[in-house]
Amino acid sequence: MNSVMTPTGAFGFYAGLNLIAWFMVFCFVRETKQLTLEELDQVFSVPTSSYINHELTVWLPWFLKRYFLRKNIPKPPLILEKEEQVEKVLE
Repeated sequence: MNSVMTPTGAFGFYAGLNLIAWFMVFCFVRETKQLTLEELDQVFSVPTSSYINHELTVWLPWFLKRYFLRKNIPKPPLILEKEEQVEKVLE
């Protein structure tokens, strides 16, 4: 890699790959911390397109406001909590 790029170019290439990896983890890895087996079943029953839409429209704006703009705002609900609220409304 040193023969093809300068050290600055190699660092930029590495940084770019890290950004791509962060985006893929953010979009495709679901939160499973402290969830029961039933809740895990609900988490993984949500289609991937709905999950990515939820991540990009709810969690990403919260993350940017919380950590870049330093606003102290509450965490948004998880996607399974959102579905439970919808089920309650439908009943």
